[in-house]
Amino acid sequence: MPHRDRRRACVAGLLSVAALVSACGVAVTPARAADTAPALAPGRVPAPPTQAGRPPADDETLLLEVVVNGQSTGKVAEVIQRQGMLLVKREDLGELGLRVAPGVAPLSGDLYSFASLPNVSVRVDQATQTLYVTAAVSALLPEQLQVAGAQVSGAPLESATGLTLNYDVNGTATGGHYYGSGLFDLRAFSPFGVASTDFLAFAGPAPGGPGKTSAIRLDSTFVHSDFDSQRRYWLGDFITGGLTWTRPVRLGGAQITADFTMRPDLVTFPTPIVTGSAAVPSTVDVLVNGSRTLSQQIQPGPFEVPQLPVVTGAGQVQVTVTNALGQQVTSTQPFYASPTLLSAGLDTYALDAGFVRRNWGVLSNDYGDFAASGTYRRGLNDYLTIEAHAEGTNGQFMGGGGLVANAFNLAVVDLSGAASTADGRTGGQLAASLQRIGQRFSFGASAVLATPEFRDIAAMNGDPAPTRQITADVSAYLGKWGTIGAAWLEVNRPAASSLVGLTGPPAFAPPGGPAPPSTVGLGNGGLPFLPAQTSRQLTASYSVQLFGRAFLYATGFHDFANGGSSGAYLGITIPLGSRSSVSASGNYQDGSHGYGQVQVQQSAVDIGDFGYQGYVARGGVDHEFGQLQYKSSWNLLTAGIDQFDSGTTGRVQAQGGLSLADGGVFASNTVTDSFAVVDTNGFGGVHALYENRPAGQTDDSGRLLVPDLRSWDVNRLAIDPGDVPVDAQVPYATRTVRPPDRSGVVVKFPIRKTNGALLVLVDEAGQPLPTGSVATLQATGTVATVGYDGEAFIEGLAQQNQVIVQLPNGSRCAVSFNFAPAPGEIPKLGPLTCIKNNL
Repeated sequence: MPHRDRRRACVAGLLSVAALVSACGVAVTPARAADTAPALAPGRVPAPPTQAGRPPADDETLLLEVVVNGQSTGKVAEVIQRQGMLLVKREDLGELGLRVAPGVAPLSGDLYSFASLPNVSVRVDQATQTLYVTAAVSALLPEQLQVAGAQVSGAPLESATGLTLNYDVNGTATGGHYYGSGLFDLRAFSPFGVASTDFLAFAGPAPGGPGKTSAIRLDSTFVHSDFDSQRRYWLGDFITGGLTWTRPVRLGGAQITADFTMRPDLVTFPTPIVTGSAAVPSTVDVLVNGSRTLSQQIQPGPFEVPQLPVVTGAGQVQVTVTNALGQQVTSTQPFYASPTLLSAGLDTYALDAGFVRRNWGVLSNDYGDFAASGTYRRGLNDYLTIEAHAEGTNGQFMGGGGLVANAFNLAVVDLSGAASTADGRTGGQLAASLQRIGQRFSFGASAVLATPEFRDIAAMNGDPAPTRQITADVSAYLGKWGTIGAAWLEVNRPAASSLVGLTGPPAFAPPGGPAPPSTVGLGNGGLPFLPAQTSRQLTASYSVQLFGRAFLYATGFHDFANGGSSGAYLGITIPLGSRSSVSASGNYQDGSHGYGQVQVQQSAVDIGDFGYQGYVARGGVDHEFGQLQYKSSWNLLTAGIDQFDSGTTGRVQAQGGLSLADGGVFASNTVTDSFAVVDTNGFGGVHALYENRPAGQTDDSGRLLVPDLRSWDVNRLAIDPGDVPVDAQVPYATRTVRPPDRSGVVVKFPIRKTNGALLVLVDEAGQPLPTGSVATLQATGTVATVGYDGEAFIEGLAQQNQVIVQLPNGSRCAVSFNFAPAPGEIPKLGPLTCIKNNL
């Protein structure tokens, strides 16, 4: 028996039967190799052999109940007594809550002497075989108090193999012309990774459109996610890694990133750690910003709460320790949590290489020069994170570094500098920011200053970096009086000759609406461009909640750079229920007429919901709009009419997804993340639950697609056993699964027909067979016990069957019968005569 099991066995005896206390304490001299092994009392076990194969002559191994600072631990330690010293293994010290101080070395192997532990004294009570330990707080390991949080353990990662096509299709009719457009996302998933491509498609002569029939490819990528190393490997189109002071671009090539989104339970930024100690058994209560997050009883000694769930920004943690007499000690500590910081020792990186993607969303395959970049961040401690970035392309190189610091739990400071060389000219960039987010008062400021010669990858491909970009904002929460804020924006940016690596939405707007930014103007041989930008704008805002539900908001601005124009916006929103609201707003700007608008809407959230939207605007341009929505189990349908000045446009839209998995094709609403196919082995009409909420019921083939699973996290699916026929068996009714992102998983509930019947067995005299007889189906070996009135339930019956019955007196008999299953019922057959002569 392993040492740990022997210890547990002895503890069980010590705690349950008082007589074993003295039995476990009987001293026995360990047997030497040449001795005959005597019978051992429970309290002593042979000492482990030395390297020479025999234990030291003076060693004896004791199993001792442990009491620390007068409190029983309920544990038994395996202690070796050697020449008056008490030795114990390091792992056992940890289980007893004792700390091994730095510099304390083991006496031999992994054995530590209690005498070598600072501020620790021990004594052994031979009569009760108890080890009494007296230790200072500094010699004890803190008791770990855990706050309930996300868990990713308990279910292995699994992915099926299949396809998913998400679609957003629009049809428009105006002025006798009909045209359509759509955004499509096609992905193939497997345990090896996800391959995907998305594209825009146009049909019909849309005004300002790209042609009668055309398509624009957006991104095509294969991604392999390695959960063990928390890395992702990209091949195809992607966005480069970046920092607050760099400009990511789109490349076509390969990328490696450290991605901690695969661990939803992992908090990557520093959070406050609560520590303390208690002299007597007490209760610890922890409040974060006034909300209780933990209440737990502890034993005397130090304690620690290693990771508290906090919101980002400034806050405070209050810890109260209450003893049995009601005496309390309360302490408060401030903290500042920011996702821009990394926990101590944690690092992230991105390595990118490929060809610059230009005019994304406008042209399908416009790639420029080869480029490469690398980004690295590391948390040196809980208050300081360092950053580094380098990138280069044909004739250009840029590199820089920075740091992010927690400034005395008041705010976060971000400082960085970068230098570049391109075409024989050097340039530089400096950036600084300060931000504080508080419950009552928040502020922030940032400045990015660059020389005209500063070049990064985007600048080398026609999108120059801003030479000045300054922002500042401040806001205050006034309680019932609302929230007030102000912001300043100053930007000086040269004109762009083309849109390089556009990282925003594709160049797609509803026909007749305003042109997207990527199609404003033509330059660089017909390619899109952005004009020079100079702006110095001051904005003020105010919002307040009225009457408990209504929300009033107002915004005003003044641009000091563009003719001194000013404007104001005022609006109010009134909820009418959990899904509906009505709002009204007005706008005025210098040099143009103001306008007012009213909108009423109801969203379609759950399957079977209807939604609507009505909109009326009056002012410079009259505009009316109305639409209806319906969310079915297989897509979201929308139909509407738009009246703009004298033109009328009708629109229809369908959004949803088609998935191929588990040998079937499933229509559903848009699958944004992961999904599951519930498979009940051909049993239709079975209701499924996702996180205890109804998810639908299986179709005639016994399948149901459940969208919107949380990727990388544990998801709980179940079926209702009450929907399963009585003649079927349900091995289990719940499953937990953990799928990768953008993938599908097949969740099987192997319900099966039992083909069972209740047999009434009688002997040749017509009397029921004795209770306790054992019936065996000869074809399968299925065994059943005969109960009262000779009844026995047997599964797995065929059309013709023979059952052998073993009677309590040792004799046997046999019975043969035919069986025809009755769907949804358990047939009762008999009486069936069991004949001995058949054997």
